[in-house]
Amino acid sequence: MHRREFSQAAAAMAALVSMGPQRSAWAAMPGAGSSTVAMGTNLSGMEWARPGLRYGLSSEPNIHFSVPRAAEVAYLAACGYRKNRLPIQWELLQPMLHDTPADSAAQAAIGKPGAFHTRYESYITGVLDAHAAAGIQCIVDCHNSCRYQDFRFQGDGAVSGLTVPPNALMRPYTTDKSQVQERIFSLAPGATLTQSNFNDFWTRVATKWQGHPGLAGYGLMNEPHDMPRPGEIVESTDGEDLTIWPAYAKAAIKAIRAVDAATPIYVGGNGWGSAMGIATLNPGFPLAGHNLIYEVHLYLDASSNGRVFDLDTEVAKGYSAGFGRGSIHALTGLDRLRPATDWAKAKGVRVALTEVGMPIDDMRWHEMFKPVVSHAIKSDCEVYSWMGGNHWPIRNYAINHVPGWHQNKTLEPAVSGVMKAAAGLAQATLFDDGPAFSLAGIALTITVYARGFLARPVTLTVAANGKGTLSKSRLTIPAGANGQTTFSYTPAANEVALLSYRSDGQPSDSGQLAGQVPPPRKIFSLTDPVAYADTSLTDAALAIIARYSACKWVMADGYTDYVLGAPAAAGQAVRAIADSGYGSSPGNAMEMLIWINTEGKAMGNRTLPLMRENSGTKSIKNTDHTAPDAFGFWCKKSAPEPGVQPRPLNRVPYNLDDAHFVIAALSVAAKNNSGVVFQASKAEEGYASELGLSNGQPQAKWVDAKGRTALLTSTAQLPINRPAVLAFTSAPGAQSLRVNAAEVARSSATFPRGVYAQLLLGGGFRNYYPQAGFRGNLYAVITGKGAPSAAELAVLEKYLGRLAGLA
Repeated sequence: MHRREFSQAAAAMAALVSMGPQRSAWAAMPGAGSSTVAMGTNLSGMEWARPGLRYGLSSEPNIHFSVPRAAEVAYLAACGYRKNRLPIQWELLQPMLHDTPADSAAQAAIGKPGAFHTRYESYITGVLDAHAAAGIQCIVDCHNSCRYQDFRFQGDGAVSGLTVPPNALMRPYTTDKSQVQERIFSLAPGATLTQSNFNDFWTRVATKWQGHPGLAGYGLMNEPHDMPRPGEIVESTDGEDLTIWPAYAKAAIKAIRAVDAATPIYVGGNGWGSAMGIATLNPGFPLAGHNLIYEVHLYLDASSNGRVFDLDTEVAKGYSAGFGRGSIHALTGLDRLRPATDWAKAKGVRVALTEVGMPIDDMRWHEMFKPVVSHAIKSDCEVYSWMGGNHWPIRNYAINHVPGWHQNKTLEPAVSGVMKAAAGLAQATLFDDGPAFSLAGIALTITVYARGFLARPVTLTVAANGKGTLSKSRLTIPAGANGQTTFSYTPAANEVALLSYRSDGQPSDSGQLAGQVPPPRKIFSLTDPVAYADTSLTDAALAIIARYSACKWVMADGYTDYVLGAPAAAGQAVRAIADSGYGSSPGNAMEMLIWINTEGKAMGNRTLPLMRENSGTKSIKNTDHTAPDAFGFWCKKSAPEPGVQPRPLNRVPYNLDDAHFVIAALSVAAKNNSGVVFQASKAEEGYASELGLSNGQPQAKWVDAKGRTALLTSTAQLPINRPAVLAFTSAPGAQSLRVNAAEVARSSATFPRGVYAQLLLGGGFRNYYPQAGFRGNLYAVITGKGAPSAAELAVLEKYLGRLAGLA
């Protein structure tokens, strides 16, 4: 199975970051009839620094790789997952192999031969500590595919071009790319990565973490593949020696057992750990030893590689990995898993599905995924989904197990509902989404949905205080994973209607729902929202926001976390802000999150914005981004790719070439601030739409893929410590910058296609690297697709000004 890889160039040294397959594992959770089979997710993130490591600045935490947070581990435990898998990178933990003939300068820069990197070692310990604190465990997985990316050491032990970066969080690198080599396992004389190297690594790992209450096992090696031919020492895609990996695995097991006699050892197999090949591609399997668990991987697409998500394209290929000719179908995943579970049963050994994924954008993938997990549970096969980590390139990837944030509640990933259903773990959260603006007599369809697993149907009552009509007042969400139902509301003329939900409160629902329902929802059919501002500024603004299906983030709604969080009080850090506008839809919550890890100095100096509360006659909350290294809020989405995911649900509402607008209420405490207030962009590219400050002057900027820029700048600086409302509009041939409801600059640029995949507040991220925020205080932001009239913009600007405390 070919694994998914992404190439990325970091801004500083064109460093590349690769992403391997990552799925999520699962554990039993509180609930009726919960399974005893361990399940969880792959906490991907710590293995991402390759391939740029050693010849580029591809080694800074939170940028080039990411460490799971304790709060996310606790959340997984609260969901019932008992065990997770932590992919790590061999080179980051052991930056110099134990037998390296390095000179003193190289050792001073890189580390002593064989020694673990203190900071990276502390990251692993922290993750294990978090699991132990949550009462669950974690597998430490060497995610290197039998390879090790190393420097080339000269005869005198030196490394040509060796450079130590001034940032202590980054690793030494060489300026000469030719001085980096990829070592690989081999049984031939002259092997560049020996059994002695591998045994030393695992001896040190076992010595360091044996007996840790958070340790679930040692994952020997992720996805061995394309090993050298017999007698050779370089990788081969044709005629590999299948005896190499079993020999290394056997020796490493012996080395671990010399230190730790009891902890489970997870043993993958040749052929990318394919479930279809565990019995045929690994001479000598099963190996001698006790408490060995054989890990296998599979995905649902035609090639079983987890990197394509358009079902129709995959079916049309007429091919299915493991079976040859013939299209994938509803039971393809099950058919791929059965060879592994049948082999394990025949051999009397245990098996774990440590990587498997479910694309989120097409329910047909969900139906394919269900029998895989159900069969695994029935076969006593552990299940770990791909991918549950928070590294920025994989946030909201088409296969993921990361929690989101919607309607001020944690939004459980869709894959978790299917896994819980297979294990009988009843727990879910309810949401609703749909349009909110219509002309009189035109029905609006609202979807009410569960995220998680409902063991029994749930009935709600919906009521409307308007003069319009509901298609039904009694709603039933069916039992099962991620169930949903719809209803419609047909508004009367020129009204603001409020829809509210009530639970029937069945005693049987208390465990799976705890009585919670979606929040009230306003519906607008105003013939003239602008004129309605004289009656209610708030409802007039919300009607305009609904008309454009725009997003609205109010900083006063900030929560301390998007998992296990609470409303942020003054002085507390803020990590989550829900869209309180109308930009979200089922499968596409327009959340604003901060998922970076700030647990200790080992993660760097980046800080979180703090909730502030202005003193005076009005109590106005805002988020404080004034610290030099304050991180901003991030809404990370997917970009369409032909043949891969042409129509992703997780989408930014507009692109560079579309008509779009943004309005922000903010203040600054210094005169000459510069930086980003709002950005729409794609993390891996340079094009963007930005609202920000330059030397204290409001500025709007649009940059296309070729670097062509339209720049609008106000001639006046913002006054200090006084809220202001900044806005820009952009349409083909017309851009405008507004300050406090007055246009101050315009241009007439037209931009080519530029697909956006993220929105950010209080900072930016382009060309793989973060951009500095404006270092001020943020009150609220609105953005959407389309071209509001000047009168509509004036209503929205006045509304945001009021949220910021302006008269």
